[in-house]
Amino acid sequence: MIRKAFLLSGLLLLGLNPALAQDTPSIDVGGRIHADNTDYFNDKYPYADGSKVRRLRLGVSGELVSDWGYKLEYDFAPTNTEVKDAFLQYTGFANTRITLGNFKVFQSLDELTSANNITFTERGLPNVFITNRRVGLGYQTWSDRYSIGVAVFDNEANNLDRGKGVSGRFVYRPVMPTGQLLHLGLNLSQQEPENGVDRLRQRPESSQDSHRIVDTGNLTGVDDFLLTGLEGAFTQGRFSVQGEVMRKSYSRSGAPDADFDGFYAYVSYFLTDDTRPYSNSDGIFGTVSPSSEKGAWEVAARISNLDLTDGAV
Repeated sequence: MIRKAFLLSGLLLLGLNPALAQDTPSIDVGGRIHADNTDYFNDKYPYADGSKVRRLRLGVSGELVSDWGYKLEYDFAPTNTEVKDAFLQYTGFANTRITLGNFKVFQSLDELTSANNITFTERGLPNVFITNRRVGLGYQTWSDRYSIGVAVFDNEANNLDRGKGVSGRFVYRPVMPTGQLLHLGLNLSQQEPENGVDRLRQRPESSQDSHRIVDTGNLTGVDDFLLTGLEGAFTQGRFSVQGEVMRKSYSRSGAPDADFDGFYAYVSYFLTDDTRPYSNSDGIFGTVSPSSEKGAWEVAARISNLDLTDGAV
């Protein structure tokens, strides 16, 4: 599978008086195009080879006034047309962000890392458990040693996912020798799906074909569910390892409760003199800036597991 990502960005600053710059709105125009081409070698399922535009996003972000930022992004991809980020953010307190709007609630290292910066074309199988973006209120604070994020939320802006809930994420970074990073995280999320119905199904880490390798069907009578996730990552120079373990537990009326599990783990190594950059504020990995004009070249291998079988499900 091959992906070509083209990042588009421009910066337009309004206002000519330097003395008023801190209270002058700014506009940062950006976007991304992710295009996938997939060839399957499999005779068990009728997978369809082909190409698709996976993401086609255009957005604006910047500051309205001092300490008040914003972001608005829309995805024009033919199979995924929807509002993405759409929020206001206050940054007036030291090492703190308060976010109001449609944003990614605080779950999972793999999910919170931008699609521009994840190691593989798609995230691992357990990503099906993740709530993703919702309209809500979020609070983040951090230091060199920890990152904390909590959020309360309701329906997603496009009304594709509906239900109210809360999420929280704690990341700890112990003191390590120079050049090493150790990321240890715990995330929890509780949610009440609207109409008491939920469904879990997943593709084989490729979005080209619509075939789902696992599918619970509609889970009815769901009062609420709890998602628990453990995160771990380690980097040293060119080498990195990352993994997560997740469990989603359903409380149901008129049907047995159900628990589903998943994990992924991977190792990666840069063939060039590069490393994965890390953000303390978000507790995620950022954009690699190649050390050479020839670019950054990385090899990686991942194993994923997803178990959606429990009792009658």
